Amino acid sequence: MRMRLTLLAGIAAVALAPAALAQENLEQDGTQEPLLPPAQEQYPADLAPLDQAPPPAEAIIEAQRPTEMRVENLIGATVINPDGEEVGKVKDVLFDTSGAATGIVLSVGGILGVGAKDVGLNWEEVDMRPEPVDVVRVNYSKAQLEAAPPFKTAEAQAAEESARQPQVEPLPAENPPDQQ
Repeated sequence: MRMRLTLLAGIAAVALAPAALAQENLEQDGTQEPLLPPAQEQYPADLAPLDQAPPPAEAIIEAQRPTEMRVENLIGATVINPDGEEVGKVKDVLFDTSGAATGIVLSVGGILGVGAKDVGLNWEEVDMRPEPVDVVRVNYSKAQLEAAPPFKTAEAQAAEESARQPQVEPLPAENPPDQQ
């Protein structure tokens, strides 16, 4: 109970502080300063400083379209083949530098993810529709995907390349000749 009262008193003090400061200014010199400092004043969008103006209307997406899917709904989605057999789960989505989706990474095989391997497929190989949101379709069987080469991330490729580089041992320093 004591903690609640302390918390409520703190909230009230913070909420009332600007009004108290304004009243104090009015009493001292007869003028009242604005409650917000100039940097926090609100401007109409057409008069706002550039860093506070909203983006142009054509840059804004106000709502998801019925034909669009969110990655949040895609990651972890069940992947099925045309026979309805579950062949994996969506693990990741690949994008190029222009922002276009180029591929999808599936987790295939294993039991509860243990022993599974990642397989990458080109974006064109995947049939995704907004409904049902938790299912992605591919035209490959589980056996085909398990036989595919594993997908390697850029980090895994760099680690492999680093491991292939010969490790050069530093040469021991030569002993200087004895001084006489």
